[in-house]
Amino acid sequence: MKKSLIVLLLIGVVSFGCKQKQIITQLEVGRSKLLDAGLAMEAVDHLERAEVEEVSKVEPRALLIIAYSHAISSGAARVYKVEPRFQEGRDRLLNQLGEFEIKKILEILGERHRIQKDAVQILVDHGAPVVPFVLDNLVKDRNKTAHDDFFQILKQIGAEGVDSILKVVGDTGTSTAVRVKLIRVVGEIGDATATAGLEQLHDSIGDEGLKMEVDTALYLLGRLEYKEKIIAGLNDANVVVRRAAARALISLNDPPTANIVEALKDADDTVQMGAAKALQKYHDASAIDNLIAILNSGANSEAQQAAKTKQAAMDTLNLYAEKGIADGLAARFIELLSSSEVAKHDNRLRIVQLLKKPVLIKQVEEADQYDNLPHKIYQVYEAETNDMVKDELIKLLDVIKQTDGDVIE
Repeated sequence: MKKSLIVLLLIGVVSFGCKQKQIITQLEVGRSKLLDAGLAMEAVDHLERAEVEEVSKVEPRALLIIAYSHAISSGAARVYKVEPRFQEGRDRLLNQLGEFEIKKILEILGERHRIQKDAVQILVDHGAPVVPFVLDNLVKDRNKTAHDDFFQILKQIGAEGVDSILKVVGDTGTSTAVRVKLIRVVGEIGDATATAGLEQLHDSIGDEGLKMEVDTALYLLGRLEYKEKIIAGLNDANVVVRRAAARALISLNDPPTANIVEALKDADDTVQMGAAKALQKYHDASAIDNLIAILNSGANSEAQQAAKTKQAAMDTLNLYAEKGIADGLAARFIELLSSSEVAKHDNRLRIVQLLKKPVLIKQVEEADQYDNLPHKIYQVYEAETNDMVKDELIKLLDVIKQTDGDVIE
């Protein structure tokens, strides 16, 4: 009896093991090799068989066209001399791409894999039929991690999708954040036929911030009279309007830089950032004081936005020094640090990091010896209380020693 029971148990274990092996399908192996490991060449064989074996063809076809694409774009298909066959397979599947395959690819984009660019390109190549599904994902906030890709897909598909985009923007059920970005996409597409739709939209919406976004899009489409509205928007009482206007500054042709310099003093960090970026394109030496003030300011918004604004100010100041329109900038920074006018350690850290830029190192080296800027930096180091700032000051002093060849005492 015991022997019979043991035999039955062994048969059961073997049978269970066989069933376990059967669970691992060609689709699962192909998916894992493609999405987890990025091994497109190895995945293709499994996915081609999965397309034949699976009852539902949606996932195998979605994965297979991505695998073909990735193998081609990475050059692997050419190396293995299968590029013509893979291209033919990609073309076949691209023509067969339907609603469910498109949705599956959008879902895969939301998972964030190394094949991201290839999946995006498939949807772009398929064109207008993709637009409604991309918009639906944006409106319903699906696959949120891929939203930047979705906006890029719409932009690359271009004019064919503009009417659908404007319809979604005109729907009050669409979130303001999505409407703003979609209006920007229309402006960036640059299709002049969208002008009438944008003007109609401008008249129908009540949100002043959205109106400014529409003004910007219309300007980008050639309606140059909207330039004055954008400049005026920098002084609007509504911060959302000012933000939209500041972002648009970099797109304007020959804007009045005095207005942009003044916008650097806005109470809102996002407005300041837009102005600082615009001044990288339209130079004005009178902006230097306001840019330095941004570096030495407290945050007017959440930390991440404040950091972006200060980085924009740093980039502009470094550019001005490189262009020769910020002579003496290094000396000004050292004086600020020496006089203890920079209370926040993270602001001091940014200033020291900026002083490490080659052009500002050169200003330190070429300064009048009477000023003795390296020694002043050493004094700043001795007085500094924050470890991170002290570390950056040591690195700065090391660079100066290496370039100057003298020991700083």
